[in-house]
Order: sequence, then structure tokens, then C-alpha cells
Amino acid sequence: MIELIESLLLKNRTIVSADVNECMDICRNHYPLRLHEYASGSDHQSWVVPPEWNVKKAELYMNGQLLASYKHSHLFLAPYSTSFKGVVSKAELLSHTYTNPNAPDAFCYEFRLAYNFQRRLKEWRITVPYNMLQAIPEDADLFVDIEVEVKDGSLKIGEYSHGENECSFYFLSHYCHPAQANDGLAGVAVMLETIHQIQKKYPTPKYTYRALIMPETIGSSIYAANESKLLDKALGAVFSEMGGADAGFQFVHSRRGDTYIDRVFLYALKKLGKLSERCMPFRKGWGNDELVFDSVGVNVPAVSLDRYPFAAYHTHDDNMDLVVPQRLEETVEVLMEVVDILEWNYIPEPVNRVPVHLSRYELYADWTYQRDQYDTNTILIDNLWSGLSVLDIALKFDLDVDFTRSYIDRFVTLGFVKPIPITAAYSRLTRFLSK
Repeated sequence: MIELIESLLLKNRTIVSADVNECMDICRNHYPLRLHEYASGSDHQSWVVPPEWNVKKAELYMNGQLLASYKHSHLFLAPYSTSFKGVVSKAELLSHTYTNPNAPDAFCYEFRLAYNFQRRLKEWRITVPYNMLQAIPEDADLFVDIEVEVKDGSLKIGEYSHGENECSFYFLSHYCHPAQANDGLAGVAVMLETIHQIQKKYPTPKYTYRALIMPETIGSSIYAANESKLLDKALGAVFSEMGGADAGFQFVHSRRGDTYIDRVFLYALKKLGKLSERCMPFRKGWGNDELVFDSVGVNVPAVSLDRYPFAAYHTHDDNMDLVVPQRLEETVEVLMEVVDILEWNYIPEPVNRVPVHLSRYELYADWTYQRDQYDTNTILIDNLWSGLSVLDIALKFDLDVDFTRSYIDRFVTLGFVKPIPITAAYSRLTRFLSK
């Protein structure tokens, strides 16, 4: 994962660019990606694919000396800036510059031109560290030289999938933040590696698992506009970034907050001892492609798993020094625990209406001498008719999940219960949170 992140880091990764083609080739050297391509100018339910944007040069001179440039940091030039060449005053420079006093020595990621349809390619914009900007004299001789290439291209979404079931679970990540290692690329590496691990562990999985790597928001919106039939049958989704940051997990709930996917993730994190106090409502965490997948119209239960705090967020300090291999592996571990739960869990459906003769099959607990176990078994047996999944029966009644699973599994083995797979409808409509 580290090698993949490092090889992608210093590419011009934006919505559409020549470097994205190279990035996809690099990813395909590691994993068997399928490409979805959408041509510049094509309109997808209000989302229009922009042209390809490539940087030729971007430089700022003060008194004839190079002060800052795209070569110093890929964050120097805001994606989808227009070309410009000329002398400017300090006041004019300030009107075209993004800086962050809270990160006074850092080049910062300025995403607003790329994301704002009305501003894209209609102005030039750079970023300069706050302290550097403050040190420029009012009467300095400033010269800006920006040259970009704009032409038709295609937005690319890479998909790595495994499974044959029409019911899918999605792993979402974005690649479009240039010069950012944890903010985006760590998620790309984690999601692709997770599918690789699923493929090894589950040759024929119950569900299909799909990792998507794409430009943030516009990529997920265009995918959703073109793959509505798939998404209507989706079990759920998770977005992840900051996966290699040396911080605890932040879990962000789905829009409804109490779906099956919320419960699975909370249980997985708790089981692994990774559940922190940083559990946030929908839209209150970082906020990325899960907002599209779990929008009201798309309606796929989607959560986010990332790390918080991360002081280098949207600065050039988000480099390889802050990507910790063990944290990447830990994120994959949590996601694989989620997959394990999805794979073993099911809805029990009794075959017979008459109660099972429990003592015949050693399923009985004595009412007098094993009263606690008797009461537990009674809850489990009664809820075989509830329509709840095995996991949810345990969570709803605060029972041990492993015992619940093993006890109901015995009914399945004996042929008294059919294991019914979880459906998209169940994932959306069976709503509660465990204690």
C-alpha cells in the first residue's frame, strides 16, 4: 500500500487530467481495475464532465526572483485555474491567492475552482504559505506566469470488484487531491487492498464487493447517475480516507443513523477494540462520497471510516512521512471484519411452525437449574420468527453475538431454519441501534 501511495502522490490528480490516465495504469499494475469513462462535456443528471486540465507551468516571481512555483508544490496552483501571464500588485495577488494562517508555512489545497461549476477555468488562483505572503513588501515587483492546457478528455472511475451477486457492498475512495497522501490516496490503497483480501479469503462470496476510486463528489454522482439499477440493490457503502494517519478512528453514521450498515460497523469496531468516542452524525465528519451514495434519491446506506484529528489536512505536510503502514493495515483489518460479518450473517427463516423438540437435539436448557440460559434460548427461539438477522437478534437483546450465532446455526444445520441472505431492503428499513 505504501508503494502505491508513493507512486501516485506527485501526479496531477484532478477531475480530468493526463496524469489520471497514468495513475490508473499504476493502479492496474497492482490490481485488476475495470475503467468507467465519461467524456468531457457529457451531462449526467446535471453533472457535466469538465475538460482535461494539464499544468505546463505555474510560477510567482518577486523582484525578478522565483518565489514559489508548481515545482515547489503541486498545491501552488489551484486545479482548474486558467492561464495567466502578467505583472500584478500585491493587492491583486492577494485577491487570487488562498492561504491559511493556521498553517502559516504550508502550501494548502485550494479545491474551490475545481468544485464550483461557475468558477472553473474562469479565473486563476494560487496558494502561498501565509508567512511567505506576509513577507512580500507592498511595493514588490510581482510577476505571475501560469500556463495550462485545456482539451477534451474523460473522467475515469476505477473499479475493482469481486463476486457474482447482484447485491453489492461498495468501498468508496477519491484520488483527486493533488500532493495529499492520507487525504484520498490512503483510502484508495486501503479500499483496493481490501478487495484483494476479500478475493483471497472468499473465492465465492455471498455478496459482490466493489471498490471505486474516483474524483470526489462529481465521480460518485456520475457513477450513481449511470448505475442506478445496481445501487437500488446495494447493501451499503463505506467511504474512507486518512487511513494511514497516526490517529484514532472517526466513525460517521449513515444519513438515517441506525441502519443495518451502522450496526455492522459499530459492532466490528467494538469487537476489535477500535471504537472511539469520535462517532459523528451524517454530514458532521469530513463529508465525502458517502454524501452522494446516501443522498435521499440514491438511498444507499453509507458510512465513513477515517481518522481524527489530522493537523496536516489540506496542506503540503500531508506527505509520506505521515503515512503509517500499521495504520493502513489496521484500517483494512476493520473493513475485513465488516466483510466477515456480512458474509456469515443471515435472516433465520423457520421451516416448521411447531416448536422444535429441543431436548432431542441438545438445544434445551433446564428451566430450574439453567434459568439464565433457558431465558436466553427462549429469546433466540422466539425471534426466529421476527424477521431480524442473527446479528440483529443479538444486538437488539444485548446477547453474546458468538453464542447467538452458534445456537441458531445449529437449527440451520439440523434443517429447521433456512439462512436467508440480507437484502438491500432489509439494510435500509430495519432500523435500530444496539445498546
